[in-house]
Amino acid sequence: MGDRPLSGAAPRRRITIVAPVYNEVEGIAHFTAAVLAVMAQLPYDATLVLVDDGATDGTAEVLDRLHAEHPQQITVIHLSRNFGHQAALTAGMDVADGDAMICLDCDMQHPPALIPALLERWEAGYDIVQATRREVGDVNLFKRLTTGNFYRVLNLLSATHIEPMASDFRLLSRPVLAVFQRDLRERDRFIRGLVSWVGFRYARIEFDPPPRFAGHSNYSLGKMLRFARSGLISFSKLPLKVASVLGLVVSTLSLLYGLFAIFAWVFMSRAVMQGWASIILVTTFLGGCQLLFLGLIGEYIATMFDEIKARPVYIVARQLTAESCQPSAVSHQPEER
Repeated sequence: MGDRPLSGAAPRRRITIVAPVYNEVEGIAHFTAAVLAVMAQLPYDATLVLVDDGATDGTAEVLDRLHAEHPQQITVIHLSRNFGHQAALTAGMDVADGDAMICLDCDMQHPPALIPALLERWEAGYDIVQATRREVGDVNLFKRLTTGNFYRVLNLLSATHIEPMASDFRLLSRPVLAVFQRDLRERDRFIRGLVSWVGFRYARIEFDPPPRFAGHSNYSLGKMLRFARSGLISFSKLPLKVASVLGLVVSTLSLLYGLFAIFAWVFMSRAVMQGWASIILVTTFLGGCQLLFLGLIGEYIATMFDEIKARPVYIVARQLTAESCQPSAVSHQPEER
């Protein structure tokens, strides 16, 4: 009798943990064991959602095996191809049915041991608990410098402040998660910025990222540039305003220079002459500005074009759902508009 719960006892709250996975065949089993071990010590019902983002190294087979070993706790989502980290993260968020969701990377640089600290701040009433790095981690000098400078520039240009050392390791409460599932369906996604944009009660926890457990980073320079481009286009219109202001300044200077040339011809009886070097310099400078701002405008138009086409953020090829998840959990997945 003493071991049976009282009929009026509140049910255990549910936590959904989401991790995008891409070519992590060497370390995904270790990551899964570490997360499940941490959650086993906590008073919550937990589900781990692993999103296969079109892996090509045998990761998909390992994920299926992990689901077979832990059918009550692990959901596996196989995307039809590689859609990118932000899309894979979105796929996991869309099926999350817990009272709170925690997302983290599976390379062990987001330590699962920090999960209880995030949950503690959530229990204290915070809707967003963001894990921020004290240092960038075991990356080269180029990435260390560009990461810090990118967020400085972005925060200078954007009205939405984004944590400079924020990672994709965070907790979102059910109200915040519902906003992402229902309303924030843009295709060109910069989730770190969206987390700052939505508001709600916000807390930050700092951590030191350990080295990768296995493998190597899949974030190439090209992916970093596309990620930076998404952040800039999504959260700042200032570059377009700079283009307008620069155009106005150049036009004003040209008008003033024309008036001075007329004045010199009429009242000083001499023409204002310029050398070839000055002419070439001004022409190439203005031509470069025009091409630069045309390209910038093109980036904004391309983003609008993607939104108008309204293609889905991701496509699920197949899904293995944890048995502990209720069938009604599917209703949390929004329809693509």
